[in-house]
Amino acid sequence: MRRKSFFIIFIGFLSVMIVFSAIQDDFSYNYQNHFSVEDPQLSSTLEGADNLLATNVVRNTNLSSNGLVNIKDRLTILNNNNNPINSILFGLKVEDSNNLIYFNAFGETQNTLLIERSHEIMDIYEMITIYFDMPLLPSQEITLTVLHSYTNLISYEISFIDNEITQLLTFKGLIFPVLPYKSEGNIKSNYLLPKGSEIHFYKQIGAMGVLVGGRNILYDLEGNLEINYLEPFLLNLDENNETTISVITTLTSKLEIEKIDKDIYISPWGIIKNVEEITIENVGIVEIATLSMKIPIDAMNVKVYDDLGEILGVSLIESIDDVSTKTVFIALFQNRVSLAPASKFKFFLEYYLPPEKYISSNWLQQSISINLLTTKYEYLIYEQTINVIIEGCGSVDYMSSLPEALQNSGNSKVLVYSTENVCPLVEKNVLITFTIDLFEILLRPVVFVMIIALLSSIFILAIKTLKREEQISIFKKEFIPSSEIREFCSLYEEKNALVLEIRKAESETKRKKLAKKTYKNLLSKNTAKIDQIKEEIRPFKKILMETSDTFNNIVKRLDVLDAERISISDSLNLLEARYKRGKLPSKAAYQKLSDNFFNRRKKLDRTLDKYIQQLRSYLL
Repeated sequence: MRRKSFFIIFIGFLSVMIVFSAIQDDFSYNYQNHFSVEDPQLSSTLEGADNLLATNVVRNTNLSSNGLVNIKDRLTILNNNNNPINSILFGLKVEDSNNLIYFNAFGETQNTLLIERSHEIMDIYEMITIYFDMPLLPSQEITLTVLHSYTNLISYEISFIDNEITQLLTFKGLIFPVLPYKSEGNIKSNYLLPKGSEIHFYKQIGAMGVLVGGRNILYDLEGNLEINYLEPFLLNLDENNETTISVITTLTSKLEIEKIDKDIYISPWGIIKNVEEITIENVGIVEIATLSMKIPIDAMNVKVYDDLGEILGVSLIESIDDVSTKTVFIALFQNRVSLAPASKFKFFLEYYLPPEKYISSNWLQQSISINLLTTKYEYLIYEQTINVIIEGCGSVDYMSSLPEALQNSGNSKVLVYSTENVCPLVEKNVLITFTIDLFEILLRPVVFVMIIALLSSIFILAIKTLKREEQISIFKKEFIPSSEIREFCSLYEEKNALVLEIRKAESETKRKKLAKKTYKNLLSKNTAKIDQIKEEIRPFKKILMETSDTFNNIVKRLDVLDAERISISDSLNLLEARYKRGKLPSKAAYQKLSDNFFNRRKKLDRTLDKYIQQLRSYLL
């Protein structure tokens, strides 16, 4: 025994030492400053603008019922100057500049172009400079894509339309991109209306403005019989340079995400886990019953929950417009409530990603290439903090994008990234190369094995001790109060019979098979008899409880079951009273709840009989 005890204590002490040596949280912050981008040497002016021509101008505008306006402009610029140019100017209305939350430009190979926003004003437009990655030579042309997103461009109001009160969403904005250059050729602008909305009004300019497929409004300059080109700053369109679009929708409203705390766990064992804590607010004017977001198509084990537990009504649907994603729909009305105006809701989104699509390995060195914004929301996100937690990481060798902070937490490295005013157009792709700490990887299974060995040793020792006690108890003779058990069981069974008789009479009275006067007499007589039995059974109960722990536990359990039976009876009476007063939503709900109580009562009766028979078994 001494050798076994010493062996168990030694294993336990060694395990505790290893665990404490592994858990050494160092929450020191190692901040790394971003490299500052030097100002471009060439400042943009309108010099040579007369010899620049936009030969292809295609605008696609996505109007979201959640409050965002996302625009994608496809431009082709031809340089007719005798000298190369390095940049072009792109305009937006000054009154909309404060609502601009995202602006970026990409070249033909999707390379990011340098943007300079110097807040230069020309007429009523703010001009933003887009720099090419290489000079545009004379007689050459370049195609670029400009993405920009706005908030507060859609107004919400409750309106009375067709004798119904509904929600009206109205957008007013420029039809075509504002350029200080002449535009001709293929000039189109397409507006995608919100899903589930119904068109109420849209501005038509001559033959421009055609409803296509129910969700698209197309403005094609070819449909204008008077104008076949655009002057700089859309001067030849006059007041027709803007459009107004109104749609009717009742199921969605303006939503904004106040904050997202996102953790991406990267394990050397081949696990990528994404956990997001989301605080969303309804800043619109109608209730919201459903929420939606897009996650990668290969995401697995998707869970949505909050502090109360799992949120039901979650469904996954493959996206039609983007084959690389699938949509998570959350029906709040399943086991939560709809999101009322000016209210907030905090919940968690969790899922796993397949590591083979994101991680590549070279012995102990691994690289992960991932878009940190793995979940796409159609809402404005004011603040988002992303913690990339690399477990078992010895050192970080390369980061394509420097984080705001680099932390050490035990055997993990934590890279902290933060973004503000995030829209669906934003992507944050990073490439991180790190070296695995082999000792930390092997330490965890060793600790688990030692803990399992310790628990197994304690279990075996406890089993042997119990067997020894059982062998000793064989020779002990336990005193059994036979007469008291017999009387106790007889009185208890008589009391149960009286209770069942009352219950049966009550059921027959409700079905009008027994007169109420007869039932009241039976109830009074049986109740008095039950009270008498309770007094008679009291001394026998006391003797049994004092005899041994076994009888004491059985008697206490019978008392608990009696109390539970009374509680079920009271609950049934209360449920019936509420149903008669019309306090329950439906008869089906009443029937469902009453059936549950009846089933519990039947199960409780069987349990009572089982304990009585267990007591009687000691008489054999």
